[in-house]
Amino acid sequence: MEKFSVLISVYIKEDPVFFTDALASIFNQTLPPTELLIVKDGPLTEELDNIILNFIHEYPSKIRVFPLEENGGLGKALRIGVENCKYNIIARMDTDDICVSDRFEKQIGYLSNNPSAVLVGSFVEEFNKVPGDLKVIKEVPEIHDQIIKYSKQRNPFNHPSVAFRKSAIINVGSYKTMIYFEDYYLWLRLLNNLNGYIVYNIQDPLLYFRIGNDMIGRRHGINYLVKEINFLNLAFKESLITFYEFCRLIVTRVPLRILPKPLLKLFYKILLR
Repeated sequence: MEKFSVLISVYIKEDPVFFTDALASIFNQTLPPTELLIVKDGPLTEELDNIILNFIHEYPSKIRVFPLEENGGLGKALRIGVENCKYNIIARMDTDDICVSDRFEKQIGYLSNNPSAVLVGSFVEEFNKVPGDLKVIKEVPEIHDQIIKYSKQRNPFNHPSVAFRKSAIINVGSYKTMIYFEDYYLWLRLLNNLNGYIVYNIQDPLLYFRIGNDMIGRRHGINYLVKEINFLNLAFKESLITFYEFCRLIVTRVPLRILPKPLLKLFYKILLR
């Protein structure tokens, strides 16, 4: 099996308990990572710094920390992280999610056995307080052609579930600052420049995805809508989506962002899984 890095970005407002659980799940694997790169997106609290130090003490040869002097946002932190990971295969992870114990074995195994694949994601199981409390699976399409078609309507990958080849990500410009849409913007650029390579989603949940109490709130309102329109406008200008696809996305997105939260929550629960 190929050596691989896990990339995680942490900033001052992270929940220490969630962060601890996320880091523990990275190493509680049937195939542990060769390297964990933690990008500190600006100064952290003493508690968060101590959590990192405790894990370094437990896994001294596995963990590297890349500190940034000030908070620059997720896109910048991940871009720097990708550049500084030692290995060509990189698995993403977020600070409040939990890996299923065989996640890396399945994903790194897939990439090792499929040299033409540059990215693999998976289903995720959403949870609120403890894994299994919601029993909701967020599904994404499986094979290459389905993923490309789906990407013209919605984000085709569950971001913290993906593993990818560093070279392919850097080749399309890596992560860029695009608040709320850093990953979707990257995927569209990747899918439009595959040059014969493929992508894939494993049809099993390999990550427990914490949604929290205000997930709907984070995807609601004028501020989010403005950033979404700016993202879609840039995607159109860069020929990542057609004018028809741009118009369709605008027509479907605007009502969702301004619906009353109770209606949006119901709509999300019924139709947007």
